[in-house]
Amino acid sequence: EQKYGLVPADQKRKQHDLSLKAVRYENGDIKHQIANVIRSIARDYHFQSLKEYKALLTIYNIGMEEVRGEAKGKPYQGLIYSALNDKGEKVGNPFKSSLFGKPVGIPALEKRIEKSAEIIKDKGLKERSKKVIASAMRSCENRLDFEKALEKQGMGVLFRTNDEGRIYGATFIDHEQKCVFNGSRLGKEFSANVFNDFFNGSGQKQEQADHKAGQAFETFENVSRERENSDTGMGGIFDILPIEAEAQTGEDFEAEALMRRLKKKKRK
Repeated sequence: EQKYGLVPADQKRKQHDLSLKAVRYENGDIKHQIANVIRSIARDYHFQSLKEYKALLTIYNIGMEEVRGEAKGKPYQGLIYSALNDKGEKVGNPFKSSLFGKPVGIPALEKRIEKSAEIIKDKGLKERSKKVIASAMRSCENRLDFEKALEKQGMGVLFRTNDEGRIYGATFIDHEQKCVFNGSRLGKEFSANVFNDFFNGSGQKQEQADHKAGQAFETFENVSRERENSDTGMGGIFDILPIEAEAQTGEDFEAEALMRRLKKKKRK
């Protein structure tokens, strides 16, 4: 477990005791509860889009919406935070981001997104998350066991499903590294379609999903052995991994567009 940065279950349970607490509307003082969570997340976690940030907030019963409009002839853009119940429904009154300070407003979060992308790339933070997910896919036969396997290694997953139960979105949260990844950002092998086939498919589709899970796991095994026998270090691993080629999803374009905007602002 230590070889791949995986954490023993007993050690992980101790860390969970210190984790942030989900907002509970019935406990009152909602503003204070929300503030404790969003300030910590905006400061400590790495995310590469507002969608990934929003997904992380939902596990703490917090909703976030981006609002745009015009006031006194000038356009404005802001964020609204709300408490959610266990069904994901809004409860109570919403709060403007300005009530919680600049670090949780759009300008600061955009800078955090830019910085997160650089850190994730420079430190190769995707590697551990991929390893944990691939291992869980290989050893688990159903969604519940898969989620439990991730939890033991300090990871969580949010699957978005439609009314028919089809999985159309997957976001992974690596609490050990404090990173959030849309599944397709990690690679095609971890996209929502693959997990839909993996858990809901049958016959050929199920076999294809199982095969991809096995391929992903074996790839990491081979790369790890090569790294042990070379002096190339972390820098070259992404040139070796075939599954690193990311699907160009909407979130990928969102992150790239954001970085271009920020660079233009700096030049001005």
